[in-house]
Amino acid sequence: MFKLSGSRLQRPLAAVARMSRYNNCQMAVRPLPISRFQSTDTKTVDRNEFSDEKIDEWLDAIKSLRAEFSEHEFLPESSLAPPGQSRIDIIEDVMSQDRKFEPSAQQVEEWERLKDVPIPQRRDPVVQHVTNMIMRHGKKQRAEKILSRALYLVFCHLRQDPVQILKKALDDLAPLMMVRTFNTGVAKAAVIPVPLNQRQRNRIAWKWIVEGASKRASSDFSVRLGEELIAVFKGNSSGFDKRDQIHKTAIAHRAYIRLK
Repeated sequence: MFKLSGSRLQRPLAAVARMSRYNNCQMAVRPLPISRFQSTDTKTVDRNEFSDEKIDEWLDAIKSLRAEFSEHEFLPESSLAPPGQSRIDIIEDVMSQDRKFEPSAQQVEEWERLKDVPIPQRRDPVVQHVTNMIMRHGKKQRAEKILSRALYLVFCHLRQDPVQILKKALDDLAPLMMVRTFNTGVAKAAVIPVPLNQRQRNRIAWKWIVEGASKRASSDFSVRLGEELIAVFKGNSSGFDKRDQIHKTAIAHRAYIRLK
């Protein structure tokens, strides 16, 4: 037979005492009364408001509308009308009235001021070309966002049309010709100046603008691009030195040009 010491007998007795106290506490706790929130609105609902006759009238109206819309095309301006009025065609009613538009003096003045201004193109080819040169991995929307932010910064600094400033900066910075090396079949190759078209000139000018923007301190490419465009517009960009060097090389080799 096992013998238990005094400390081992005290442990189960203490556990029994705790359980008895816990049961007594549960018996002493009374449940709290649950009170429901009642509305203070004393408005009474009229049961006679939705009578059988009114419900039948609504159902007949719905059936008539459903039959009408199934037979003819639904036109909101002619199919629906306020209660008590006949259905009319609003567009025909307006067109039948002989009303002449009479502009105000302010509208006439605005027309005289803007009648000689040409309507801008929806998509400028130069802006689209620059956007395509900015674009990487087919993300054109991101390229458009970068260019639009750069042009907005240009507008904030100069208060002029940023698209025209972009075109002027590209035209001022772009070289007129490039020097290309051609094999002549003898020991010495010929270095011949070659003229560039407008798209090639814009590509080279934009390459120099991006190179100048990469040397600026801002962490945002749009800010660097806008600052470089402003510098090119003012004639302070490092790209002008590259353009002058290309022109000097072309002038030095002008003897190799063959005119047809």
